Amino acid sequence: MEMSHEQHLALELIARLASRFGPTSRIAKELPGWLEYLTEVDCPERPRTRPGTIWWEKVRELARNLVPGAGGGEGEVVQRNATLLGDHFGLSPVETSMLTFVALYKLFDGFEHVVDGALETKEVTVPLLLSWFCLAPEPEIRAAMRFTGRLASSGLVQRGRSGRNHRMPFDLSERLTFALLAEVDSIAELIALMFPSAAAPEAEWQDFEGLGHDADLMRDLLFRALDSRKSGINILLYGPPGTGKTEFAKVLAAEIGAVLRSVGETDDEGGAPSRHERLAELRMASRMLGQRSDTVLLFDEMEDLFGTGGAFFSRESPSKVHFNRMLETNPIPVIWTTNSVDACDSAFLRRMSYSALMRPPSGRVRSRIWQRLEARHAAGLPEAVLPALAERHNQAPALVSDAMRVARLCDGGQAVVSQVLDAAARLAKGGVDSPPQHHAEIPWRHDLARTDADLGRVEARMAALDATRRVSFCLEGPAGTGKSAWARHLARVIGMPVMEKRASDLLSKWVGGSEQNIARAFSEARADGAMLIFDEADSLLADRRGAERSWEVSQVNEMLTWMESHPLPFVCTTNFAENLDPATQRRFTFRIRFDFLSSDQLPLAWAAHFLCPPPAGLSALERLALGDFANVARRMLALGEAEPQEILRELTREATSKVGAGRPIGFGR
Repeated sequence: MEMSHEQHLALELIARLASRFGPTSRIAKELPGWLEYLTEVDCPERPRTRPGTIWWEKVRELARNLVPGAGGGEGEVVQRNATLLGDHFGLSPVETSMLTFVALYKLFDGFEHVVDGALETKEVTVPLLLSWFCLAPEPEIRAAMRFTGRLASSGLVQRGRSGRNHRMPFDLSERLTFALLAEVDSIAELIALMFPSAAAPEAEWQDFEGLGHDADLMRDLLFRALDSRKSGINILLYGPPGTGKTEFAKVLAAEIGAVLRSVGETDDEGGAPSRHERLAELRMASRMLGQRSDTVLLFDEMEDLFGTGGAFFSRESPSKVHFNRMLETNPIPVIWTTNSVDACDSAFLRRMSYSALMRPPSGRVRSRIWQRLEARHAAGLPEAVLPALAERHNQAPALVSDAMRVARLCDGGQAVVSQVLDAAARLAKGGVDSPPQHHAEIPWRHDLARTDADLGRVEARMAALDATRRVSFCLEGPAGTGKSAWARHLARVIGMPVMEKRASDLLSKWVGGSEQNIARAFSEARADGAMLIFDEADSLLADRRGAERSWEVSQVNEMLTWMESHPLPFVCTTNFAENLDPATQRRFTFRIRFDFLSSDQLPLAWAAHFLCPPPAGLSALERLALGDFANVARRMLALGEAEPQEILRELTREATSKVGAGRPIGFGR
């Protein structure tokens, strides 16, 4: 009778069981049922009274006679692939046979039926069955089963998990199970199947220019680690979702000519692997690829493995010492990613060779990315609108790509792209609309700002790759002159997210509450890599010489202390610079005054907000800010009014309503 290889191996195990037990054993009672389950051959009927040796010898002979009928099939493929893995990992013949046993148990119902049936009798144990299957002494089997043995440490066989019926103390990852069934001719093909190369990057090296020297150092570190086969190299990329961590890992590997292979992403059915499976696959990949000098591993969502929750470190899990050693000795460089370092245990963070905060791309880079994405997706966006869209939407390239894909599918163009990105922003805020944000009706324009500093020069220097990030600004001047707008524009230029805080966000009625809120604001900005903007800073940095209560002094002290040590750019804006504490003078790298528009700028501001030509009386107005034009433009839109003289009348009202309207314009302090 022709049978598959897996049937043959199960029958071999049955024959060995039959040769070792007598007719009155529980094994003898169950064994005929196993034979009939595997072969559908009728076994001699078991006597109703005490079964004797004659009946048992007939069953034994039947079991022996069925064994030679071995054929091919998936069982033969599994055994051949297990041998390839055993040779590659340096396993002994016994350890390779143990791997085959676990694979057969997991993959084939017939083999599992026999093993489970034998274990249910309580007359055999897993080590004893392995001893008979592998033709090795039981002490050798028990030694190979230890966690410190080569089989377990390779990651091929997982410990600490029960099999499907809670009888087998071993398991295989879904990825390995799938690979063992594959028709391959070499270990190289098996490795490529288990850990395929990551998809080619869609981004370019220049898209991550905001990383500056961080990117250059990571490139040099990986290149040298591979060239010298240095162990224990770990790079951590962290930052909010969608900032391009995985994409940069692809670009980084491509930049040094290495192959990037992802670890523990999905099982063979597309499902999410467990933590144990991800750890086992990391061990496997490190061992299988450790001798190569052209491969880097990628492990996304590091917090899943090294989280601070503690649930993973159960009694059956390896200790922190084990994980520390793994990070320090992994033979192949690993790029780790996480959305939040706060979710990762600090003991493991200390083992990172280098770490980099991923931020949204700068405005200049975003515009270039949008152009490339439009060329790829053909979403129907005119080239002329791309810079404005990139300015308005500061989401990560992955989200922009998704929005363009939806726009193309719905044939919706610019409107759909904006709608999708606005929905994504709302979702990122927990499914609710974001709090009201400052916005401008027109994009930032240098020719509509009147300051005592060259803003373009400041921007160019801050955008340079070698520019310091420890810089601070005090932007002072009348309301509506563009202080906060320029701060947000500067953040876009240098590729930093913005965190805005008003005095009302920070001041607390509770003693010590304001100080805690101030400290939290600086800490959050540092953690997110954001530019911190304090509006109404005179309320937070009021002159302490006029303080009447102790908390007014401690509040200013807290602000000054954090301003002194904050490593990232921050901006304070105020309409009343004369009210600031004198100690703030040396805390600001730049003090820039914004003032009302000059007579030459008034026509430019008019043209930016109104379609009709400006009337002759416009140049006679004084003390108008860009915010005044925006306010009047909104008012005219609400009234449906477009007459130049009516617009001029409203602008005149704005100018004459200001306190001190008679004071001449100037930059005097």
